[in-house]
Amino acid sequence: MTPEDTTLSAPSPPPAETGQVLSLGPDAFLACETVERAAAGRNLRLPLTETARRRMHLSWDALRCLQAGGTPIYGTTTGFGPFVVYPGAGDREGVCQADSLLAHLGAGWNPPDRPDTPIDIVRAAMIIRGQNLAQGHSAIHPRTLEAYLRWAEWDLTPCVPWTGSVGASGDLIPLAHIARAVAGAEDALVRYRGRTLSAREALRETELAPVRLTGREALALTNGTSFLTAFAAIGVARSERLLRRAEEITGWLYRLLEARADALAAPLHIARGQEGQILSARHIRTEAGRYGAWENAERPLQEVYSLRCAPQILGACRENLTFARRLVETEINGVSDNPIFFGDADGSGAPQVFHGGNFHGQQVAFAADALNAALTQAAVLAERQIDLLVTPSTVNGNAPLLLAWDPGSTSGMAGAQITATALVAEMRAAAQAHATMSLPTNGRNQDVVSMGALAAQRCYEQTDRLSAVLSILSLCAAQLTFLRSEDKAAGPPAPLPRWMTDFEGIRHDRPLQAAIARLAAFLRDNVPDD
Repeated sequence: MTPEDTTLSAPSPPPAETGQVLSLGPDAFLACETVERAAAGRNLRLPLTETARRRMHLSWDALRCLQAGGTPIYGTTTGFGPFVVYPGAGDREGVCQADSLLAHLGAGWNPPDRPDTPIDIVRAAMIIRGQNLAQGHSAIHPRTLEAYLRWAEWDLTPCVPWTGSVGASGDLIPLAHIARAVAGAEDALVRYRGRTLSAREALRETELAPVRLTGREALALTNGTSFLTAFAAIGVARSERLLRRAEEITGWLYRLLEARADALAAPLHIARGQEGQILSARHIRTEAGRYGAWENAERPLQEVYSLRCAPQILGACRENLTFARRLVETEINGVSDNPIFFGDADGSGAPQVFHGGNFHGQQVAFAADALNAALTQAAVLAERQIDLLVTPSTVNGNAPLLLAWDPGSTSGMAGAQITATALVAEMRAAAQAHATMSLPTNGRNQDVVSMGALAAQRCYEQTDRLSAVLSILSLCAAQLTFLRSEDKAAGPPAPLPRWMTDFEGIRHDRPLQAAIARLAAFLRDNVPDD
């Protein structure tokens, strides 16, 4: 088989006018937000850079040279995992071996109440896998990778089960579901234009050809951390926005409650030297003073911790976010595979292959756990700020209990606060350290695993919960402003943020579930204004 025979026909052009163009290769850098936008967008183009093509050809040639010289190569001349002690399939290209690999990895599980992995996560995983392989050390031919990426360009999304990866030998099962669909497996399912089709039906509709994989290429498409990194990348992008919202809402509370300003003074935070704290204090201070001076000098000298220590708490959350971003973006733009190949670029040395563990997800697992802790603590702070608003005290000017229009005959934000409490309880339960939950598997071959997929999935889910808690906090602040404007609560009605100006005050109790969900989605998905 020649390189040109790795697909049955040339990939077709994308079906629509070019929208976003995202080049992949060692000379391109993908940030978490870049991956998120590309995965959520449509009319996407994913060209390989010339550097990517050159390096991919070098690694492809290195594999051929090593094979010709009789060099043992995992997954090519040997079986997979603990079967490394056995010879691989007899055909030179390993097509039978590729089929066997993808078939036995076609496992996984979805809980009865959970659909397949979200479309945007699957698309992000494909983009990240493309960037990993475009580094040029996986001995996959550029033509094969282009055919794989064509699926994302056509908005063809393989159905991938939620459970199946332990984040050790890569995300074998989730990535195999993607590769099986791309290869046209008869039982593989695909989501396309709002429908679920078999992979073969989808290929017929789009007139794309199934990708015919060599054994090395099948392994390269499955033996990496791209699935768990997709969850983590979108979790990082969402967390950046949500922490900024938490700071913005806290500044709003300072303005609304006329809180003491000393706790936000720049010299105080600079003296400590914690960069995240300095930045959070600046964001809170900027929002608090958006409409001029806000402090009421008649208030006690020091505020409660949920106001006074907010920069320290959210600043620490920011430090975890910075740590997580560095690890996740390094993983997106690195080589996650095994084995990896180095071609003879200038004729000065022989091609090389190295067998190791670059598929292990420990770094991203730690990143996800750290971010999970930050999101949970941000929610704990927001829940205490909700209590600050709804419980009558001198802090809130003895506002009506639960911000009810007519306490007793109406209950105001009672249901909303209970919801926030339940969300924080869920977040605490999901905030344990998943990255230290190693459980040996694979015939004891994978004897220390990262559980990175579990860590990253929990982190991703926490962004939804935090957005809901922040939504409830915002509704409470808006309700207190409304009550003040109607002389139902003491104090001036401080201006609402622009994104809350359409809030309708609650006179008569009404269900808030839909309002909480709408505002939560807005806070999670939109970048705050500076």
